[in-house]
Amino acid sequence: MNKLDKDEQRLFDLLPKGMERPRPLKELVNLTGWPSRKVRGTIYRLIVLHHRPIGAIYQQPGNGYFIITNDTERNKALAPLTSQIAMMTKRAQVISNSKLEEQS
Repeated sequence: MNKLDKDEQRLFDLLPKGMERPRPLKELVNLTGWPSRKVRGTIYRLIVLHHRPIGAIYQQPGNGYFIITNDTERNKALAPLTSQIAMMTKRAQVISNSKLEEQS
């Protein structure tokens, strides 16, 4: 696991431990002063490159990011990702198998 750079550490320190009060993207944008794209990209790097267990809740109210601290939180964070993967796979299969109209 590589050492976190200054921005990665700053964002990681803003994430709450546990999902009781996840920190919304908008709040992270306000706290860092970064565009939402940078915040999401930094979260991606923390998860994929640094193997930090960061989860997200996408339901209102109470959406946001948090540091996963137990298996229940892990499963709740994985559920929407698993569902999204299944939906995207189905969509890709339909597009791949669709009959195309001949252009003249």
